[in-house]
Amino acid sequence: MEAVEVLDALDYHHKQIAYHQAQSLRVLADYAIACEGEEFFDAEIAAAMRWTSRWTTDQIALALDLASRLPQTLDALEKGEIDFYKARVLHDQTMPLSADLAAEVEARVLAKAAGQTGAQMRQLTRRVVMKVDPEGHRERAEERKKQRCTGLDAVEDDMARIWAFLPAHLAAACSARVDAIARQAHTPSDPRTLDQVRADVFADLLLATPDKTSAVKVELYVTVSAATLMGLSSQPGELAGYGPITAELARNLAGDATWRRLLTDPTTGEALEFGTSTYRPPAALRRFVWMRDRTCRFPGCMHPSHESDLDHTVPFPRGSTSAANLGAFCRRHHRVKHRTAWQVSQPNPGRFCFRSPAGKNYERHPEPVLGDPPPF
Repeated sequence: MEAVEVLDALDYHHKQIAYHQAQSLRVLADYAIACEGEEFFDAEIAAAMRWTSRWTTDQIALALDLASRLPQTLDALEKGEIDFYKARVLHDQTMPLSADLAAEVEARVLAKAAGQTGAQMRQLTRRVVMKVDPEGHRERAEERKKQRCTGLDAVEDDMARIWAFLPAHLAAACSARVDAIARQAHTPSDPRTLDQVRADVFADLLLATPDKTSAVKVELYVTVSAATLMGLSSQPGELAGYGPITAELARNLAGDATWRRLLTDPTTGEALEFGTSTYRPPAALRRFVWMRDRTCRFPGCMHPSHESDLDHTVPFPRGSTSAANLGAFCRRHHRVKHRTAWQVSQPNPGRFCFRSPAGKNYERHPEPVLGDPPPF
């Protein structure tokens, strides 16, 4: 293909993608309007589309907003004049505004959006929003401070990204302090890059007091096979809340640990029994179910099991408090199970069967404690 043909083909296909994204949003908005007043109707969509709860809620809000308050944006997406990212920018930036102010921002931004990159359009939208609603911007800035939080995102190869949502001046001050300490500590003979020193300084500041001893005790749940511990296997371990980790890291983390026995099926890797010799039964049972389930059992949900509720599949006292009748459900999906027409059964310990209000059937099988998870 000639260069011009390649460019024309790219333009055509991206416009087709934008068109179908717009149609998908219209369908989603229509369905959400039809289900107005029904609690947890989004759980049906999440299960069918293999979406997380947060993403589903987010997509529904986007669809409703574009269909009602920002129809010109949805039309522009449908025509391929803007892409999904730009439509999302307008939605995000105008959410706090009244319908009239949102329409004003939409008109002014769309007049230039087609000729801008996504980053350029985002800056333009922020400037326009601040100009049309200066008082609202100040109020939102104060409200945003109340939303400050931290989080952890898992990435590949035993790494993770920790982040903090802070007022800009505090974030800038934190970054400047880490940078200043790192530059002071970094010597010509240090084999680490400056970025590596910054990361190490950040961890040291969080984990250690000035005398290098931590003031806060943190418990990590690490699962590792005996063969890996003895150096006879390179099978990955499992870090709760993160996922698979290398055998070397698992051995390092297990070097200073309290040991608890967990028996698994040698063929499937599924958890079979948790030893109770070191614990009172409730504590041992709780840890066993956490290790067996690994995540919330609702279709598609990846919320860590140790941060979830333990739910009786058959309500107590009709059902026993046992591994065969317990499952990890995050708080949201715990409510979905008890407040809606979703039906849940556990025909075998750790195997969960779901029937949705629309009649769709889903299964979550016990996941190998060490090894690849089964298909969804």
